[in-house]
Amino acid sequence: MAYLHPGVYIEEIPSGSRPIEGVATSVAAFIGEAKRGAVNEAVLVHSWDDYVNEYGGVVSESDAMGFAVQAFYLNGGKDAFIARLANATTSFYDVAGNGAGVGNTLKISASSPGDWGNGVYIKIVVDSAKPTEFALKVGHQESNAFVEDESFSSINMNDTSDNFVLKRVNGVSALVMVELIGKADPAAGSNGYQKGSLTGAQMGVGANLFSSGNTVIKDNLEFRINIDGLGVKTINLGPKADLALAGDNAADGAKVAQKIEDMVKAIGPQPSYAYFGCEYATDRKFLLTSGTSSPSSSVVVYASDGVGNLKLSDTAAVSVHGSQKVVPSGVVGSSSQGQQLAGGTSGLATSQDYQNFFSNKLRKVRDVSILVLPGKSYDSTGKAFVDAALAHCESMGNRMVIVDPPATTVLDQGATVDALGLPSSTYSVLYYPWLKVSNPMYHAEKNPTAAKNVDVAPSAFAAGIWSKTDSKRGVWKAPAGMATGLLGVAGVTGPDFVVEDGEQDQLNNRGVNCIRKMPGAGLVVWGSRTLATKADPEWRYVPVRRTAIMIERSIFEGIHWAVFEPNDHRLWSSLRANIGNFMNGLFRSGAFQGEKASDAYFVRCGLGDTMTQGDIDAGQVIVIVGFAPLKPAEFVIVRIQQKVNME
Repeated sequence: MAYLHPGVYIEEIPSGSRPIEGVATSVAAFIGEAKRGAVNEAVLVHSWDDYVNEYGGVVSESDAMGFAVQAFYLNGGKDAFIARLANATTSFYDVAGNGAGVGNTLKISASSPGDWGNGVYIKIVVDSAKPTEFALKVGHQESNAFVEDESFSSINMNDTSDNFVLKRVNGVSALVMVELIGKADPAAGSNGYQKGSLTGAQMGVGANLFSSGNTVIKDNLEFRINIDGLGVKTINLGPKADLALAGDNAADGAKVAQKIEDMVKAIGPQPSYAYFGCEYATDRKFLLTSGTSSPSSSVVVYASDGVGNLKLSDTAAVSVHGSQKVVPSGVVGSSSQGQQLAGGTSGLATSQDYQNFFSNKLRKVRDVSILVLPGKSYDSTGKAFVDAALAHCESMGNRMVIVDPPATTVLDQGATVDALGLPSSTYSVLYYPWLKVSNPMYHAEKNPTAAKNVDVAPSAFAAGIWSKTDSKRGVWKAPAGMATGLLGVAGVTGPDFVVEDGEQDQLNNRGVNCIRKMPGAGLVVWGSRTLATKADPEWRYVPVRRTAIMIERSIFEGIHWAVFEPNDHRLWSSLRANIGNFMNGLFRSGAFQGEKASDAYFVRCGLGDTMTQGDIDAGQVIVIVGFAPLKPAEFVIVRIQQKVNME
């Protein structure tokens, strides 16, 4: 600021405070097979209802993805990314246009790939009184009858209209999407669109309709017209004498038509006006034609003296819109049961597909902190998929994968665990046993042969409990124990295998976290170890690893401002202050050990401490952050001694 005159100057100066915010710690990603939904994309859902709308909910007894996501939300899960991986094709049906020679004009496809779309049926109803509109009904069949699930009425093929079929259906329907296809007769215009036209009613019988003694033409006769939706314009024929009517019906009619055409062309240079046509036909009718063949082509007149005198009234006139020829023909299917979509197939994704998804898609979604692989246990068929997920977690360094044991393997002793060859990574966690949940497919009357319960892998239950614990206590709190309102495993009828003290003695020191039934608490998670229990004991506990991830990512996201700043004591001081404030906030929240802040964490940055002059010359600023992790009280030991009275 320049100081040019005596006075008081107010200036704002930066405080240097750049708060660091903690990153999200409980966003899960479910990667696997689903019956329907977007393929090879990570889609964010916020609730079980969102998942049902997008992916259909639990659709069968073997729907591992559906059961997993349901378990996650039942147990306190918040946001989740759903990634449906599959090699699938999409069901569809091509609908012919209503006009002659048009061919197929509309393709109706299932909203996502998969053979589920073969169970979708459609109906198209065209109203003869409104030839530019139609209705699309979407449903399914029950007992050979069409059951309507969705309905879209008064839609059209005019892409400038709010009721254009693509606008009304795509993104709104959960079952189908539509697209325009095909080519029409070139003479009718591209894609079958034609010029909008309006044919008036027949004029009176006899000659001399426009003669000086007839009242059809008056001085300054006018009417209002809207061509191709460009807006209402007023056409005034001016003084009657200027028309030079001669008393011949055909000749005078042609003069009036030419006057109308000239006045419309004079409105503007747009093709709709410039190529507008008006003629007086031999059947004593005026024919008004727009200048373009497009979906919005139309000629509309409005009630007035001129419209009435020239027989162009709305009630008597016939209007043909540009899109009328490509309106889909009616489709009701056999015996009005609906037309079935066809061609959908579902193929399983390979482990290479998983690797490609992790490398190309999921690595860009940085909010994810928990990975769950529904339907992929750590056995001969699922090991490659889990290994791909684990490699991704270790590469990213900001997320953990919850591994599922094989469904049929009983882990009741150390040897059975060792035989699985589980990974010993600090980014992997395993829970046991599988859990029994009520089968939504079972119905005492409609489906009495279905099993009442199905087995569901424990990973999704644990992911939900992680999320709930994070929100209530913090990521540093072990997601296990009997704390009220935190860890009840909802939606479960019982464990697949009852774990007692003897079994857990063998499992706990191998990093297997057991789900057990505890008196007064029901079914709870009774373990909080990573699979690195023996290989890397520094990261033995789940909350320790997850707290470190949270701190690392939060600082990483929060100090980008320092890049390209002058590398001197002012920068070092700012980094110490900002990171220190963040760490102190965690300390006050109970995230670290230690009664005093100095016992709980430290932040160091400076020449001669964390950096040499060579580091500074190389453009490096080095900060060292240390913290005392809060480890869970895994073993609560109470020693009781009898007091002996020595008197």
